[in-house]
Amino acid sequence: MRTLLSFFLLTYSFTLFAQVTFRWLGTSGFILSDSETTLVFDPAITRIPLYDFLPFRTVQSDPNEVQYWMNKCGVKSVDATFVNHAHTDHIIDAPNVVKTYGGKLFGSSSVTNVGLGQGLSSNQVQVIKTKDQIKVGKFTIEPFNTPHAPHLFNILLMEGDITIPLATPTSAWNYLSGVTHSFLIKHPKGSILFQAIGRIYTPDPLIDIKADVLFLTIANRNSSEELIQKRILPSKAKRVIPLHYDNFFLKMRRDGVIDDFWGVNVDDFKDKMQLLAKKALVNWPTYCEEVSLF
Repeated sequence: MRTLLSFFLLTYSFTLFAQVTFRWLGTSGFILSDSETTLVFDPAITRIPLYDFLPFRTVQSDPNEVQYWMNKCGVKSVDATFVNHAHTDHIIDAPNVVKTYGGKLFGSSSVTNVGLGQGLSSNQVQVIKTKDQIKVGKFTIEPFNTPHAPHLFNILLMEGDITIPLATPTSAWNYLSGVTHSFLIKHPKGSILFQAIGRIYTPDPLIDIKADVLFLTIANRNSSEELIQKRILPSKAKRVIPLHYDNFFLKMRRDGVIDDFWGVNVDDFKDKMQLLAKKALVNWPTYCEEVSLF
């Protein structure tokens, strides 16, 4: 009887004090875990150099690179993989992750067609839409349609939908964006808003969302002030983790150094946060560094 009671007390204590952790996978990719459930978002561990965007070049996931970083992050199995849109720097390794570590791939029809073209079955993919309530373990994930910002001169590169299964190797230009989603992630421990784009449009589908933690893409933003005034402060987030500021054309470095993407101006974002949002804790983790969120 005493042994049984001790077991239940130990189990209760483990549940009570178990942490929700974050590990960065580069670009806007990350891992969330509460020790029972592991979620992966935007796995683009394989880096596609600029010359691979030439018309005669093809791209595909590098299983050795994926295995190295997933092992470094301590991942043994995955319960679900979510992708915010179907450009290479968000999705290139998603089918590989599902095939190797398990779970299901969630995203737009373009995202699921990438999965289907690379060997996933129809049971391993699920098309999502705005305000779905997707339950995975103790996590609830709610997607919101947040349009992708243009890249150059008001032009969005690789725009459109992937309408048939996309097999690899293939041209990087065949990875059309499809619908872009941001995610509200709820857990008994707290809430997380993952804003997958660096700009805020009107109407703003995330305008009324409050969250304990904000994962915030800062590449291709209009200004640091806009993100702070229109997203960080209204969200009431106590912790901010900037994403998508490293150079996704370069291989992830194994010495812990982060190569900033050209023109992102990380220092400007840091300075403006110090000036306008002093109360928010800003984390700049290295790849696979564990961060307890709540």
